[in-house]
Amino acid sequence: MRKITILTVILILSLVVFSKDSWAAKMSGHANIHSAKFQYEKGLGAMKGGYYYTALQHFQKAILVKPHFALAWAKMGVALYKLGFPSLAIASLQKALKYNPNIKWAKIKLKEYLAYPKR
Repeated sequence: MRKITILTVILILSLVVFSKDSWAAKMSGHANIHSAKFQYEKGLGAMKGGYYYTALQHFQKAILVKPHFALAWAKMGVALYKLGFPSLAIASLQKALKYNPNIKWAKIKLKEYLAYPKR
């Protein structure tokens, strides 16, 4: 009888600890790859490594999930500029500032890209 009680307690605790909404489940490293934040962060990582085309793809996925994601629009503008598409970069930065006019670095980049567009 004691074994059954102990096993029941272990089973209940494991169900509570590893349930979908538990702390352990959230900390287990299973990220939602379909979230805008996840795609945005992947894009940032790709940009750090100089993989601008890959970064562009991640920012586009983030924007598909969350169309008004101003930071993703802004970083996509930077990636586009680095890839040699200044007019698209300018449009992307303008869209970002439309959604959030308080992104100071995006304002600076937009002025820079308008003043010195790559050819």
